[in-house]
Amino acid sequence: MKKQELSDLLHSLQIPVNEGIASQENTNKYPRVVYWDYIWEDILASGEEYENVETYQISFYSRTPRNEKLMELREKLREVGFHPTIYHEYVQEDKVFHSYFSVEVTV
Repeated sequence: MKKQELSDLLHSLQIPVNEGIASQENTNKYPRVVYWDYIWEDILASGEEYENVETYQISFYSRTPRNEKLMELREKLREVGFHPTIYHEYVQEDKVFHSYFSVEVTV
């Protein structure tokens, strides 16, 4: 998957999505997605060419567990052949469910 395809998939949920950090206007909107790259890797492709592969964390925040938009995101990922392990935690201080997983994309 290309990075733009990942961005398009996340935005297709029609909820607030930010890359890097949540924008000021989206900080208190739920559900929402924030995603960022945390691993950059050069992979030798064919010949002497390298392909840039980046690993992104996708964080999904909601007020309810098993939010319908999270389930929709999971289904959309399955449709394109991604089956990430999705972790969940409840952030007591913010009273928010945080679900997160990683995906590798080419840049």
